This record gives sequence, C-alpha cells and structure tokens, in this order.
Amino acid sequence: MKHFCSFLTAGLLLASTAQAQTKLTVPPLSPATHIHQNFSTSYIDLTYSRPSLRGRVAFGGLVPHGTVWRTGANTITKVRFGEEVKINGQTVPAGAYALLTIPDAKEWTFILNRDTAQWGTYEYKQALDVLRVQAKPTKLATPVETMALSVENLKPASADLVLSWDRTQVVLPITADPDRIVMGQIQEAMKGEKKPYITAAQYYYNTGKDLTPALGWLEEFIKAYPESGYYGYYWKAKLLQKQGKNQQAAEAANKSMELVKADKNEVSKAEYIRLNQEVLAAVGAKK
Repeated sequence: MKHFCSFLTAGLLLASTAQAQTKLTVPPLSPATHIHQNFSTSYIDLTYSRPSLRGRVAFGGLVPHGTVWRTGANTITKVRFGEEVKINGQTVPAGAYALLTIPDAKEWTFILNRDTAQWGTYEYKQALDVLRVQAKPTKLATPVETMALSVENLKPASADLVLSWDRTQVVLPITADPDRIVMGQIQEAMKGEKKPYITAAQYYYNTGKDLTPALGWLEEFIKAYPESGYYGYYWKAKLLQKQGKNQQAAEAANKSMELVKADKNEVSKAEYIRLNQEVLAAVGAKK
C-alpha cells in the first residue's frame, strides 16, 4: 500500500510539474492550410494539413497503395463547393465533404464522403460516399517535399483540383454551370427596382449572347442615371461595334466622350476618353 501511495504521489507531482511548465509553440510537422478559391458564381474551399516527406517515400511507403487515405495529415481533408458542380460527369450538390483518396501506382480513386467530422479514416463508412471517381497519376520530374492541394486552370465553368506530393501528381477536373445560374439571376433581378443594367449587359457581351436585350438595358440605364450616361453610351458603343453596326457605334462613342467632359474626376475622364477613342479607331471613325 505504501508503494502504491508513493507511486500515486509521484504521478501527481509529475502532472503538477508538467502543468506548471511554460507552454511552447513549436512548428507543426504537418501545418494546417485553408484555401478559398472563387470559382464559377461561388467558390471551392479546401481545408487540410500538409505532411512532408522528411526522407520518406510518400506513396507505396508512408501511404500504402490500395488503402483509403485522409488525403493529408491529422484530421480529415475537407472540400466545400459553393454551388452544384460535376466531377467526371457526376453531379455533386453544393456543400461540404470529406475528401478521401485511394492511391495506387496506375490509378487513383477520389472519394467524397458525407462524414466531415471523422479523424483520419478510422471510422470511414463507404455507405456515406457521395462520389467515387478514378484519375490517372503522372510522374513529376522533381519531387514535391510538402503535399499540396490546389485549384488550377481556372475558367468560368471549369477548374482542376490538383494533388502534388513526392513525384506524383493527380488532377481531378471539376465543371460548373454558371450560365444557368447567372441567367436565372438576371431574369429575377430585372423584376426588381434596382436592376443590374450594366452588369447584365456586360455578361451578354462577354458570353456571346443576343445583344438586343442588352442594348435595351443600356438605354434604360442612360435614362435612369443621366449623370453616368457616358458609361452607358460607352458600353452601348461596344455592343454596337460587336454587332458590326459601326456608324451607330461611333455615334454612341462620340456621345460618351461629349458627356464625360462634365466629369470632375480627371482620372476617369481621361480613361473614358481613351476607351471611346479605341472604339472609334476600331470602327474606322474619327472624333
């Protein structure tokens, strides 16, 4: 009994001593990272911890082939999509998912799983999978010391989720349908009081749509905001130029330059004179 009491007393003293020591902040072996990437009409979020090689072999060594991996270190890697996307043609609703992988020498499996609270893959349940798709790994010429997830090759409706570590890189293509979302927004917004005339017209211009409605919106903008008429006329000139209506485009550009002279901001005045002169030069007209 004496020995037990002595052991208990010593344990309590050690615990008390440990608690009394100054807490140190040391560099984490696998630092946590959060990436927020604007994509389509919303975003892609990635939250994960980044392990390093430290003299080890990543795949087929530290991470065994053919086993479900947390795709990082520490807690599970998470990906959140701000809107519905497609991966390998399969629809993934907006929301947060655990991003798991099964690495292999010839083919990887990417998994999206509903359980974002799991630690590692100790409690992984395949029944909660939302998606399983395959991707081919490629060999890198130079090893990557610290594992990296990134969103690359960004376009309005597509992007690549890229995983790089050691001499392996795997790319997962992601697509979205921003046009469906934006057209729905425009249709709804044009029913309200604060109509997005300019933004909607610019969207039609940039995406190659029928410019007739956009020209109507610009006319409404010019009437509603006469103090910014030069801005509306400039975009009217751009749209008419794109339609091949050069004479009308020149008239709109000249009107824009006439109105912008009243602008008290010398910087914006000079800028819109320059922009309108570019339109006039493009349509073969002179001021």
